[in-house]
Amino acid sequence: MPRGSALRYDDMLATLLRQPLDTRAARVTAWRQAVDMLAQGRGGTLTDHAFDMLRHLRGDVPAEVRREAAGSIVGRSVPASLVRLFAEEPPAIAAPALAGARLAPEEWVALLPDLGPTARGFVRNRRDLAPSVVQALEAFGAHDLALDGPVSLPAEAPAEIPVAPPAEPPVAPAADPVPDPTPGPAQISEVLGRIEAFRARRSEPPPAPTVPDSFRFETDGMGEIVWTDAPFRGGLIGETIARAAGRDGVGVDGHAAGAFRRRAPFRDARLALEEGAPFGGAWRISAVPAFDEASGRFTGYRGVARRPRADESAEPLDGGAFAGFHPDSLRQLVHELRTPINAIIGFAELIERQLLGPAGSNYRERAGEIVGEGQRLLDAVEDLDAAAKMAGRRWTLDEGAVEGAALVTRLADEIGAPARARGVTLTVETAALPPIAADPPAVERMIARLLQSVLAVAAPGETMALTLRAADGGAELSVTRPALLSGRDERTLLDPGYAPDGDWPDAPLLGLGFALRLVRNLASGARGALDIQPDRFRLRLPVRRDSAGAGTGRG
Repeated sequence: MPRGSALRYDDMLATLLRQPLDTRAARVTAWRQAVDMLAQGRGGTLTDHAFDMLRHLRGDVPAEVRREAAGSIVGRSVPASLVRLFAEEPPAIAAPALAGARLAPEEWVALLPDLGPTARGFVRNRRDLAPSVVQALEAFGAHDLALDGPVSLPAEAPAEIPVAPPAEPPVAPAADPVPDPTPGPAQISEVLGRIEAFRARRSEPPPAPTVPDSFRFETDGMGEIVWTDAPFRGGLIGETIARAAGRDGVGVDGHAAGAFRRRAPFRDARLALEEGAPFGGAWRISAVPAFDEASGRFTGYRGVARRPRADESAEPLDGGAFAGFHPDSLRQLVHELRTPINAIIGFAELIERQLLGPAGSNYRERAGEIVGEGQRLLDAVEDLDAAAKMAGRRWTLDEGAVEGAALVTRLADEIGAPARARGVTLTVETAALPPIAADPPAVERMIARLLQSVLAVAAPGETMALTLRAADGGAELSVTRPALLSGRDERTLLDPGYAPDGDWPDAPLLGLGFALRLVRNLASGARGALDIQPDRFRLRLPVRRDSAGAGTGRG
């Protein structure tokens, strides 16, 4: 997860400590923000000042807010000093922090002497403590269980366990003996019974907190989330929308990062949070930029997050890139899109070629752009159609014959032209092979999408090697992986929603992840495979073995 330097968070905490606290709302907000930062160990040299502020403002913060903050550290590794802070609270607030926070064994051992008997009781009922912590707790056993007057309990238990008070000594001559106030056996038995019943109730695990399926958030001008209304803020505060996810896959996609650089609104971008945290997993986020009304200065983003629907899950899908859609419905959508797109392309071509009469150069230029963009859109629609056919198992891909060398050479010339214009070098090497034994349109589509996906994200100065050769009794087409995709694992690259960070106008319209998954599914349907290796993509396809179909590939 993205982390700033200690100095940077010292600056952020210093800003928080300097902000006006003239209203109760401001004090509550400052208290919550300080807890969020300290929970992530980000206090730096100002940690002590931050804890002083938390204790000073605690009286102005509603108990419900403090209880919610204590619950936000459940299951998280937090500084022991923050657990100590919550341990000072009444039992109803301290309970979730002491029963659910994660500390190292040596931190628990050092903290136990600073806790009261009730607080140690919450720790005592945990089942995940190291033996050294259990041993340290046993040292307090006799003291913690001793009855010295009324024993106060949390709100969930009886208010107190009464111990029979000493009776008022009767008025008698001084020489008379003072009555013995010691509780009798029956009273002691009743007290011990109530203690046992209370401990049995307290040992029951609390119900798991409900995690909502949406939350609101705000970022600062650097793109880091600084506020959220989520009840569990672990893993949210400090996350950034300014940079795309790193190799661990945690963070936002290129859509959100690109919009941040342009200070533009974005909708339904992907956000992945660390698994295991209360809010871990996949989210879809939408946000708009915010600007200071007086100065116009950019101040950050305000947005909402929601769990993805089944049809837009960021998890790898089985059964094709559009599993969850009925193939017939998808093909009907494709048909309804294809007709108007073809009409737009055709009319634009009439203008570009001046078949309807003379047209100015500006009109012809715009018409040419419409033709190009329309063709890209039509290619995307055809990819949807191919995905629908594969999902519905209505496409037989192992019938036909394709001269691989000739096809690869032609596609390399067509698709490689924009890449060469950007300074990307493409080397092509083909060998004489028997014809590829698969459906010709499917073979052309999978090779074209593979080349387009790779070359579109290659950086100027890179050299992409394209090689077609015989291997393992079939044809093998290998393409170098661009540096931009270095370190991305197969799961990430085949995610239908994956798109690398940056502006790549030649990239497949439906995204790199969708294109690669389509290639893989088409190859599988043709009894081949797409292998993703650390340095290259390798497409393997069968070839014809009969003498009539054997031929020589053209290089």
